[in-house]
Amino acid sequence: MLTSIFNLQKVKCAGCVNKIQSKLNQLAEVNNARVNLLDKTLVVDYHKYKSDELIISIIAELGYIASLDEIAEDKIILWRDVFLPIMCATILMLMTMQQVLFIDYRSSNGFALGIVYAVISLTVVGISGRKQLVSGIQGFFHLNLNMYSLVVLGVCSAWLYSLWVVVISRYSEYMGSSHVYFDAALMIIAIINLGAYLEAKATSSATSAIRSLAELVPDITTVIIDGNEQVLATNLLRTDDLVKIRAGDKIPCDGEITLGSGTLNESMLSGESLPIEKQIGDRVIGGSINLSGSFVFKVTAVGENTFLSNIITLVKNAGLAKPKLVELADKIVKIFVPLVILIALSSALIWYFLATKYPLYSAISVFMSVLLIACPCSVGLAIPVSLVVGLGRGAKQGILMRDTSCLSNIDKLGVVLLDKTGTITEGVPRVVHFTLTDNCADKTKLLQIVSMIEAHSNHPLASAIIDYCDSNSLVSNIENFQSYDGKGLSAIVDGVKYYLGAKGWITEFAVANSSLIMTNDYSQVYVATDKEIVARFDIADMIKADSKRSIDKIKSLGVQVYMVTGDNQQVAKSIANQVGIDKVFASCLPQDKLKIVTDIQQRGIKVAFVGDGINDAPSLLQADIGIAIGGGLDIAKQSASISLVGHSLNNVYDALRLARNIQLNMRQNLYGSFIYNSIAISVAAGLFYPLFGVLLNPMIASITMSMSSLCVILNALRLRFVMT
Repeated sequence: MLTSIFNLQKVKCAGCVNKIQSKLNQLAEVNNARVNLLDKTLVVDYHKYKSDELIISIIAELGYIASLDEIAEDKIILWRDVFLPIMCATILMLMTMQQVLFIDYRSSNGFALGIVYAVISLTVVGISGRKQLVSGIQGFFHLNLNMYSLVVLGVCSAWLYSLWVVVISRYSEYMGSSHVYFDAALMIIAIINLGAYLEAKATSSATSAIRSLAELVPDITTVIIDGNEQVLATNLLRTDDLVKIRAGDKIPCDGEITLGSGTLNESMLSGESLPIEKQIGDRVIGGSINLSGSFVFKVTAVGENTFLSNIITLVKNAGLAKPKLVELADKIVKIFVPLVILIALSSALIWYFLATKYPLYSAISVFMSVLLIACPCSVGLAIPVSLVVGLGRGAKQGILMRDTSCLSNIDKLGVVLLDKTGTITEGVPRVVHFTLTDNCADKTKLLQIVSMIEAHSNHPLASAIIDYCDSNSLVSNIENFQSYDGKGLSAIVDGVKYYLGAKGWITEFAVANSSLIMTNDYSQVYVATDKEIVARFDIADMIKADSKRSIDKIKSLGVQVYMVTGDNQQVAKSIANQVGIDKVFASCLPQDKLKIVTDIQQRGIKVAFVGDGINDAPSLLQADIGIAIGGGLDIAKQSASISLVGHSLNNVYDALRLARNIQLNMRQNLYGSFIYNSIAISVAAGLFYPLFGVLLNPMIASITMSMSSLCVILNALRLRFVMT
């Protein structure tokens, strides 16, 4: 799929986002268009060919600016955009108060003073609020109303009403009230700008996870060229370059060690707190730190193809994600601004006809308050800011959420299915017992023979036996090697035929020694000659040290934990008993695992499946929440909603807790901002005035509006510190 990423300017609120997305998604050339309100970017997926110029022109028609190059959003300058209007507003208020609160605009001096107030306030509003006014006016011009459209109506109504009071007082006998709002217009602009400044600071904190991840990569790197060390800029690295790493160095990109060894700290990427020993052939990840030792590694991935870049992309895309809660937010945003204007007009008319004193002043005051207190921006930020902060927190713990739609299922989760191998267990078979008959006196020679035969096998248990034998091969000839699928191996060494395999197959032609033939909770490989069974290997996939504790923690979330495995019932049951799992599905093929997931879902239960192998991919896709645990193959990670860099089951618990916290935070933000705006607009409209005598001043309304977005962002920032 062809994709372009545009940088945007003048996008201020959820209404702007909705307008851009709706317009672009109607184009035949566009498959999907998504706007990230947090970092002001637009991602456009095309069907067949790119139409970047068309996109830029359409964005311009809507009143915004789009570019494929980086463009800096105009920032709030405190002295000009906040302190100047506050200072001028304060001076105007003090001058007004010197005239014993009310100026007589009917006099020549009073009228001249009123005109001076009007000119000063209009000039300062133009200087400090130019961006807001232009954006709001363009919203009306393009029929694309946004939060600044409300500000324009509020400020203009304040200034025009005040000018009307001055003029009508001078040239007419009628004067509803001598109170003017010139200072209020200035204070409104100052408060709006201060709110935008604080919001930008809070948003910067919300996206700090992305910046901190990007800072893990060093600016310069030592590269070996023709045997000589040279220092290059990291962005000049290419695949197959050789990079020299010393103690204390940061790893600049992904690669594979070709010389030396080191102890790496990967905690900032995987959440694993302990350092990891790396040897020749081991993979290194860009962004990790070499604590000790030195080595050379060959570059395998640079730039956007590195593991760290993929993490950063996932976190950035959080602002584009569309969980189900977004559907509700989109519906609210579409009608928000027009509805607020309608409520403001209706409220103003009601107050004009029902107010017993100064009806026009009361109507204008209510009209301004309703317009200024509403904040569509908070509704638009509610979901993306929670996602970006939460997923950024997760990325630092090695929890990568690839499909955030799974968050909609987290509250209803009923069953967690755990694959055994590589999830509950280490995934590396080991010989735990070796038993030899008394008739076989030379143990060393037998282990050498077994090692020679197993070296010709690709069975998963073969490497465990070879590692256990740990002996130099005999200088002997091996003849007539044969492999019997699902049964075992045979070969002739020094004229003697040996058999290695399962009990059922071995006992068909070899005499069973009662001291060796027994049933236990291990996988067993027997060794026999033509005459008798001479040895037995007991092999087990060892349980991870923290599996039981982690499973208990997962259960504490109120879910049931089952185990699915391709191993036999006896081995599976033994492991399940050790880790505290009551229900086991054993001897499962990939299609069996998939059927288990489907059967549970058909009972109306939401399922999370945790696995790490190719055979888990269908189940990871089918599950409501698929979790690929660390070390899993790429196909498993691509099939999963959540990928875990770490290898511990405790990371599964952390991921589920984090998902719950993100979903809860999104709901708090969305419903909280909706309730906040509903109550605030009701108070501003004077709905509670008959009961409590409460009626907001427009300046208080401005402060309340600014606080709405700030509260949403600050609430989302709690995800950076909330325990997962």
